[in-house]
Amino acid sequence: MDRWLSACLVVFLGLFGYVAPLHAQSLGDLADREVPLEALETQVAGKRAWHVLRSTAVEDAYTGVVLQGVSASPDLEGQVRFETPQGWSDWYPLYLTRSATDAFFMAAYRGDAVRTGQRFELRFSTEAGAEVRILGAGVFDARTDADAMAPATPLAPYARPVPGIVTPPHLTRRSEWGAAPFRGTPSPLAPSSYRYLTLHHAAGFGAETYEEGIQQVRAIQDFHQNGRGWSDIGYHFVLNEQGDVYQGRPFLDESVPFAEGPPLVLGAHVGGNNTGNIGICMLGCYHPPEGSFCRDEMAPATLDSLVTLMAFLSETYDVPPANIRGHRDFSATACPGDNNYALLDVIRARVEELLRVGNAPVGRATIAATADADGVVRLSWDFLEDNGIVSYRIERTAGDSTTTVAEGTGAVPASWVDTTVPTPGPVAYRLYATGAGGREQLLAATEVLVAAPAAYVLTESFPNPFARTTTIRYFLQQDGLVTLRVFDGTGRQVRELVNAYQAGERWYTSPFDAAGLGSGVYYYRLIVEGFSGTVYDQTHTLVVVR
Repeated sequence: MDRWLSACLVVFLGLFGYVAPLHAQSLGDLADREVPLEALETQVAGKRAWHVLRSTAVEDAYTGVVLQGVSASPDLEGQVRFETPQGWSDWYPLYLTRSATDAFFMAAYRGDAVRTGQRFELRFSTEAGAEVRILGAGVFDARTDADAMAPATPLAPYARPVPGIVTPPHLTRRSEWGAAPFRGTPSPLAPSSYRYLTLHHAAGFGAETYEEGIQQVRAIQDFHQNGRGWSDIGYHFVLNEQGDVYQGRPFLDESVPFAEGPPLVLGAHVGGNNTGNIGICMLGCYHPPEGSFCRDEMAPATLDSLVTLMAFLSETYDVPPANIRGHRDFSATACPGDNNYALLDVIRARVEELLRVGNAPVGRATIAATADADGVVRLSWDFLEDNGIVSYRIERTAGDSTTTVAEGTGAVPASWVDTTVPTPGPVAYRLYATGAGGREQLLAATEVLVAAPAAYVLTESFPNPFARTTTIRYFLQQDGLVTLRVFDGTGRQVRELVNAYQAGERWYTSPFDAAGLGSGVYYYRLIVEGFSGTVYDQTHTLVVVR
């Protein structure tokens, strides 16, 4: 509802007229050439109004006209007529398709006559007082359409690709969203090889829910077939604004599951560059010129879904991530919108990473952590599923520091005591597993709060008693000169572990190696010197057992 109200507000506040072609992003998918328009007049007759525009002369040969606009009028109608040597032709109806969720619409006329050097006029009928805003218009020559030029190609025997490490997102198949049949005989997208993954946006036709996405994909297919005259919807895949993925064009063999990489059909989404080019369209409008309501941004979950889809397509159809493109890389169009185009480097990098680590799980695991008053964290983890785990590691993030704190081989449950957390606050632990081929995946994560003591603390060493090594841990409330020394039973110093100025409000860990010392009772003493003298002096006992 907010999207509809926003669109309506702009329409009713603006004067009827033509907006620069830059705003008509989806025309690059539909037109061979965009054509400037000028508003002529608005004629009011009773309860109806006719809004009239005229194009400049079109030097290229064309057989049809296509345009995009916004209008809140529920019974909008459109017509077109053409300049001829004998004057203006009769008015012909435009095929008009409305967005299911907002005020956007697309309109087209296609005929058999080839026109060159001729202007055309458009007029739109609305309720009196309703406005129409044309976002852009263009022309096309249906004789050069990819669908029209592509001869039916005999189908080669299908060789299923070797299963990869990227599992695709769920795909809503054509039968599920109620697609109209493909018109004609489909041709293979890539008789030899696949070359590109190209991102588009619908420049409107937004869909925030699964059901809205179904309505919009139906609307786009309707316009591409009945308005533009194509065999089917031009894109291979369509995503709504929450990341749901819908099948566009059919597969050459619809019996093949998507996860097994069915051979794709030639699309119609990048004029002159459709062969081997997989088209992916984002529903919504992602190109925000100043003052426009075309301001959609890809949500994190949507970006995740797009990256997963592209990684699967890259792996399955052997398209390098470097060959991920935006429509504007092929022709003069704003598509896929500035907001999407700015993400392409991030998308390429994330696809490369997903191709390295995969998302087919190497296993499942759990990890738990608790922190005691001495700032020591006790970890335990277990593996719930093992799909070929070779090794694992546990990574700790405390403040700005990230460190690998534990490692192991296989999928063996274990526990561990972390005595080296440096600063109070939230501490995150992540359990990564590595499978065959070096694929590393995050299997589990947890976070624990290490509290800040209200005063200086010298903890009991761990372990104690001990045979060779133990760990001494202490907390400094303030900055100070710190000495940590070990003494034998006679009071003789046997080790100096710390003698340094250290920052306060953090934990410190000092290992103690008792090599060369005999069995018996020893003492470790922590002294902290501040500006006013000794601020802390504490001694604890150590027991060495041989």
